[in-house]
Amino acid sequence: MREPVDARRRILRGWHGRSALIAAVLLLTLTVAGALAYQAQWAARSHRTTAENVLRDYAAFASSVLAQRARGGLNDVLAPQLTRLATSCHGRDRPPTIREWLLAKDT
Repeated sequence: MREPVDARRRILRGWHGRSALIAAVLLLTLTVAGALAYQAQWAARSHRTTAENVLRDYAAFASSVLAQRARGGLNDVLAPQLTRLATSCHGRDRPPTIREWLLAKDT
């Protein structure tokens, strides 16, 4: 009668050892999956930060180009008018009247 109990214990020990091995492999798999998820989140955050910085730099560049073109356009429009106004002045003590300004020649 003693032998069947020992046989059961041997079988249970075998299953218990296999169960521990399976649990260890599952725990290792869970740890690796967690590490990979962390790396994926870190990479996504890094990519987002890089994209935001690139867009910010491009926006700054585009605004400087826009300001330069606007300055050039305003200069093209206002320079002749201001030159016309300056040539119609007869002295520094008084600005020209509207009539003098309208009758001044374009240069």
